[in-house]
Amino acid sequence: MKSILSKLWLGITSLVLVILLITWLFQIMLLQKFYIDERKDLLLDEGKNIASLISATNNFPVISQEAMDEMDNFRSEFSFHISITIIDEHNKVLFPVNRNLLSKRISHISQKPPKEPPREPRVNFYSKEVETFVEEFDRAKRSLLVVKVPIEKNDAIVGNIILTSALAPIQETSSILKKQLSIITWISLLIGSLLALLFSKHFAKPILEITKTSKEISKGNFDARVALDSKDEIGILGNTINDLAIQLGKIENFRREFIANVSHELKTPISLIRAYAELIMDVDDDKKTRNENLQVIVDESSRLNTMVEDILTLSKIEAGYIELNNSPFPIAELIHKIIGKLDFFASQKNIKLIIEVDNECTQVYADPDKLYQVFFNLINNAITHSYENSQILIKTTNAKDHIKIEIIDHGKGIPQEDLPYIWDRFYKVDKSRKRDTSGTGLGMSIVKNILEAHHFSYGIESKVHKGTTVWFEINKRDA
Repeated sequence: MKSILSKLWLGITSLVLVILLITWLFQIMLLQKFYIDERKDLLLDEGKNIASLISATNNFPVISQEAMDEMDNFRSEFSFHISITIIDEHNKVLFPVNRNLLSKRISHISQKPPKEPPREPRVNFYSKEVETFVEEFDRAKRSLLVVKVPIEKNDAIVGNIILTSALAPIQETSSILKKQLSIITWISLLIGSLLALLFSKHFAKPILEITKTSKEISKGNFDARVALDSKDEIGILGNTINDLAIQLGKIENFRREFIANVSHELKTPISLIRAYAELIMDVDDDKKTRNENLQVIVDESSRLNTMVEDILTLSKIEAGYIELNNSPFPIAELIHKIIGKLDFFASQKNIKLIIEVDNECTQVYADPDKLYQVFFNLINNAITHSYENSQILIKTTNAKDHIKIEIIDHGKGIPQEDLPYIWDRFYKVDKSRKRDTSGTGLGMSIVKNILEAHHFSYGIESKVHKGTTVWFEINKRDA
């Protein structure tokens, strides 16, 4: 039994079988006992009721009319072979008269048993206890339920009420039920087994469909889809598998694009390093040319190292391994620190870095090391893409629970159609340059992931030949 269809069929069929067995147990094995106990309680209640009516009068052994009416009403209401006999202390039948069957029963409840009785008397006449028993009373082994209720007067036994009920109808009913239940059991088992098979097929079909599609996805077929219309948990699972295939397809496309971009980006500096190394080997006397070639090799090696570091950083962030060590710190201090490091590169293009902080004491809540990387990448990009003899403004604006940072340059700008892709890996607006020393193409993607890890809002605005504004908002306290 390896398939889910077989397991479901076997489980449901077993459940049906258990229910049928429980039905057999209660309806056959316990049915007769239940009916006898119910009949016994009925006879006991009636016997006690009659005894109380007789004891309430002073005319015993004369049976009062009230007791006679009670017995007549009881016998008319319950016509299932119930007999009532009243005997006095001398074993004389007071009610009813001339009942052969009951006389037989009374002979076994005699005050003084015969010298050689065929068996021990079942009822003790002088006992104040209520007695009940079931006994065979003829050769056909038919059973009779006997209930004895004593009649007491002045704390003495003056008579007994004996109620009897034939058990043959109960035994016959039990026998009929056994036959009926035998037929019902086999029919129910057959129908239940068929229904279990149909239900198992219906239930297992979507699971098999999900299994088949999952195998296709595991083989790399990310276009495979689970075709289910149900809205239950199985349908939700199918939709989840479909979403998984879509996401895996996106990841696969990104992987291919990433590998292609990395291969392209790595190929350029490696090719340049090799080419200029070969030129150095060919140039013997021209020291100036050799130094220029060596400088290219140094620059490209440095860019290659930076690219590898950025790739590793971005991979860690996107894999969820980024660990933020948030703490409060003054934002102006961090900005001045970064400007001090980038001012030299800005001065080479005669670019002036201007800081406009509305409150030097304003503190923000973030990871200072990660935020340092964000400022460094954005300001460095602004320097790279700004025109010479221009300026870059780093502006802070306080709000109630956050501070807005704006980095505004007056450079080349970005076309509107390129703005949505500026945060992508290796995306470059100017794709015509063969040797690009401006960066690795990963800086903006790193900035985006760090800001999203902090749950900070960010954005970019730009116009061609007029400049670019990159902004983001930092929390002043723990969000």
